[in-house]
Amino acid sequence: MPSKNPSSEFRILSLSGGGYLGLYAAVVLAHLEERVGEPLGRRFDLIAGTSVGGLLALALAYEVPMAQIVKLFVEKGEDIFSARRLPGGTVTRLIDLTRSVLGPKYTGETLRGELMRHLGARTLGDALHAVVIPAVDVSRSVTKVFKTPHADASLGDEDISAVDVAMATSAAPAFFPSVQIGKTLYADGGLFAVAPDQVALHEAELFMGTKPARVRMLSIGTATMGYRPAEHLEADAGAVGWLTDGRLILTMIAVQQQHVVATMEDRLQDRYLRLDARWPAQAGLGIDIATRAAALTLTALGRETIAQLDPQRLKQFL
Repeated sequence: MPSKNPSSEFRILSLSGGGYLGLYAAVVLAHLEERVGEPLGRRFDLIAGTSVGGLLALALAYEVPMAQIVKLFVEKGEDIFSARRLPGGTVTRLIDLTRSVLGPKYTGETLRGELMRHLGARTLGDALHAVVIPAVDVSRSVTKVFKTPHADASLGDEDISAVDVAMATSAAPAFFPSVQIGKTLYADGGLFAVAPDQVALHEAELFMGTKPARVRMLSIGTATMGYRPAEHLEADAGAVGWLTDGRLILTMIAVQQQHVVATMEDRLQDRYLRLDARWPAQAGLGIDIATRAAALTLTALGRETIAQLDPQRLKQFL
């Protein structure tokens, strides 16, 4: 697949997972799209996204305006998740935990409806730009990377619904039901690749014939940089201690992203740019906290990231 860029560089956009925290990434993408003055997907040779990052990646692949996706988060977040704030007391935390004991917290029906509204019945074969989307085959406990037909290795995925892929990569265990595609059940790709940077580089190198020396990668996180649990840590914490305030899943998201970023900085050096915001302690954020206050906080973090960017440095990746 020939590069879209006259410099012969191969440009990758990689979008991390994090549930409603993905509003941060959507705000950043919307501002970048406004800055370049055209659909942002046109500036990249490959787009990778996991979980909510996969949803964003697919929207970019079909040139859905990022401003529309920001609007979706802000206006429909409480319907997709709930209007509940982060539990504050012991009783409310226990009640919140019980909501996912016998089944997932959310049905996913509202999310599917909104995805249908934006993506329609299009398949991966209809995508305008090359995309890779990690998920997990939960029946066999193996990884799966859904791909547009941009390389021989992606043949077979082209007839799969984009909405099904978005739902599959976003199906966080205990939050949303697993998604059946054909005869297989899939769950959130964040189980192995919250930050899909390495998945994307592997795709470019092995399947698209691109030498790493040609790659420039822009990677966008979900405002979990420097995450710290809000409560005092206990060495003998059990399920309640680890699951309260989303501590377990936020720790997994934060450390996976941190490790991948360190690896990519070593491999690509100054050809790698990571955009993320430092975790705002005591802000009451979580992967399924979609309150008005959460939306305002994440939007402000996204705008702050854009304001602090070096325009000349950014230009090299767009």
